[in-house]
Amino acid sequence: MCLIQCRSGLLFGCLAKIKNVLLGALIVLLCCLLPPAAAQDTPPPPQLHPWGQFEPGAWKLVRVVTENFNEQGTVTGTSTSDCKTTLLDTDDDGVTLEMRVGVEVAGKRFDGEPQTIKQNYYGEQRSTALKLKEPAPGQVTIEDRKIPCQVRKIELSNANEKTVATIYYSTTVPPYVLKRESVTTDLEGKNIISEIHVSVQALEMPCKISGVLRSAAYVKTVQKTPKGTICSLAAVCTEIPGGIVSNSSKELDATGRLVRRSTLELIDFNAEPEKDRTGPLGRKRPPRNRGK
Repeated sequence: MCLIQCRSGLLFGCLAKIKNVLLGALIVLLCCLLPPAAAQDTPPPPQLHPWGQFEPGAWKLVRVVTENFNEQGTVTGTSTSDCKTTLLDTDDDGVTLEMRVGVEVAGKRFDGEPQTIKQNYYGEQRSTALKLKEPAPGQVTIEDRKIPCQVRKIELSNANEKTVATIYYSTTVPPYVLKRESVTTDLEGKNIISEIHVSVQALEMPCKISGVLRSAAYVKTVQKTPKGTICSLAAVCTEIPGGIVSNSSKELDATGRLVRRSTLELIDFNAEPEKDRTGPLGRKRPPRNRGK
């Protein structure tokens, strides 16, 4: 169960802020870690999805701290949330995830219903209409290193909007999607709803996770909407379920005023499925060392 402590604001306002932070982190995860398929009728290899290489039962626990600011630049409210995501299932069509969030306000605990998320291996909801164009050879430069990649355009649509994205991806260099540019409009293409620019800033950076030094990429995401801009910098390690191990973001309104900032950090994870640890005579064996 996830615990959220809110030191100011009403419950529903707090939930809305937390939802925005989690969705922002999810945008980074989807944009940065999900390469498209090699062909239109062939889904990408499951291991290229940030959860696809893990078995059901794998999980991660992250903590999000959010601050809200008024027009004078003073902090008006702070919330701290712990959110656990668990991989429930994988199949030929994609992955099924469960997210658990709870809230504690003024000494009272509010447990939200677990949310189930089903994604295909493109990272989109399975009901999303998806059109793909054949990939073309390209190149991305990161830290003066020229990396050969494939460039693919995709189009996603639902009942209200459509997104056209250009993705630069490598099947050998984590986090695989090295650059992405997307524009979301209404179905007629007349009004821009959102623009997202994602780029890998650094590769093979040392990142200590649960006492183990691992390799991570630093990914910058800038999302622009008519209401303002959200800029975030994430550390992404493909050895960790879900990829993201830390994320810092700030939100500016249309005038450039800081209205919100947040940090996300990995608290715990298990990259292996939970197994029955019952020993002889029904006694529980000691738990495995997590974070491996």
